Amino acid sequence: MDNETKAAIEPFIDLSLITQALYPVKAGKEATVWACNAHPDTGTDLLAVKVYKHLRERSFRNDAVYQENRTQMYHNTRVRRAYENGSEFGLEVHFMLWVGQEWEALNRLYDAGVYVPKPIKQVGAAILMEFFGHEGGPCPTLQQAKVPQSRAPDLWKLLKANIEMMLQANTVHGDLSPYNLLVDLDEPSDPLRIIDVPQAVDARFNPNARQLLDRDASTCYRYFERLGVRDNPKAFAQGIWNRWKRAEL
Repeated sequence: MDNETKAAIEPFIDLSLITQALYPVKAGKEATVWACNAHPDTGTDLLAVKVYKHLRERSFRNDAVYQENRTQMYHNTRVRRAYENGSEFGLEVHFMLWVGQEWEALNRLYDAGVYVPKPIKQVGAAILMEFFGHEGGPCPTLQQAKVPQSRAPDLWKLLKANIEMMLQANTVHGDLSPYNLLVDLDEPSDPLRIIDVPQAVDARFNPNARQLLDRDASTCYRYFERLGVRDNPKAFAQGIWNRWKRAEL
């Protein structure tokens, strides 16, 4: 563990939320997720800490499609100009905006009943959340899981219900795929978690939301289609979008 990661995790130890970091669960270009021993006062055994890498240290995605209209929240024109120009100060604003967006999206979606990890605490560039797994390790992504064909229709139905609940909360994931869906096939009543939501967009304000919703549904459906599920993801996306526009969700 490097010093920057250690410094990002230590506040959660100081707050008596975790006792130690155990091992990296998922290391990506944008962040690394660590499994941690939870403090006994939390009432659980394990928690996860997601530590973002600073923009200087990673190949950051082109996120313009997700950020459109978000800079309007900055009434300070200097802050907005720095963000848009990509200055050093703007880079810092961009970085913290990205972290804060995931924290806010997790809370909003969790409160709406969406199957996302329960958010616990954000400090700086790190987010503490529910660990979805067991003592032996985290649950696999849908891409990694060996889902029996018999389970596929119910999982697809549950995922569609979650996409609909997200839209009901005025949110579109924007990057939903089998790589950011965790699956626990041993828990039929609670088998799913949707992860990685920093790019989630507000459907009320982002002009790309409708296109992103369609992409989310179609990308995930291709996985289930290989398992024999027959559906029309474009019609599903269009249907819930129309209902959302009419305030019928």
